Amino acid sequence: MRLMVILLTTMMFSACGWQLRGEQVVPLSIGPVFLSSINSNNEIVIELKRALDMYGVQVTKNKSAANFTIVITDFRQSTRIATLNPSARVAEYQLNEEIDFFITNAKGTELISLSTASVERVFEFSEQDILASSNEERLVRSKMREGIVRQILGQLHALPGQ
Repeated sequence: MRLMVILLTTMMFSACGWQLRGEQVVPLSIGPVFLSSINSNNEIVIELKRALDMYGVQVTKNKSAANFTIVITDFRQSTRIATLNPSARVAEYQLNEEIDFFITNAKGTELISLSTASVERVFEFSEQDILASSNEERLVRSKMREGIVRQILGQLHALPGQ
C-alpha cells in the first residue's frame, strides 16, 4: 500500500511538469522562506510556493520566522505578433513574462540584488481552431511560469553558505 502511495505521488508530480533531476534544486538547509509580493494571488507566486513546498522548504506567513525573504517587486506579461501568414494574418505569437525580485536574509541584508527572471516563447496560432490555439497559449504560459520559478529556485541554490 505504501509503495502504491509513493508511486501515485511520483506520477502526480511528474504529470504537473515538476521532475526531480538528480540534484536537490533548493538545499534542505535553507530553512523557512517568506514570500513578499505585490500580488500574492499571482499564478507565478502560487507556482513558486508549490515548488518550494515540493522541495521541502517551508513557506512561512511570519517574516520574522524566515531565514530568507523573496521579494517580488514587479510582474510583466506581454504578447506580440511574431509572424504573419501569406494572407497577412497572425501565424505566430510571441509571449513574454518577466518577474523582478530580490532575496534578503533574516536581518534584511540583500543577498541577491534586484534581478529579473524572464522567459520568451513563440506559439502557432490557428484562426481555424481558436479554442485549440487558446489552450496552447495557456499551456505555453504555464511552462513559462515553471521556467521563471526554476530561475528563482536557482538563485536560492546559489545563496552564500548553501
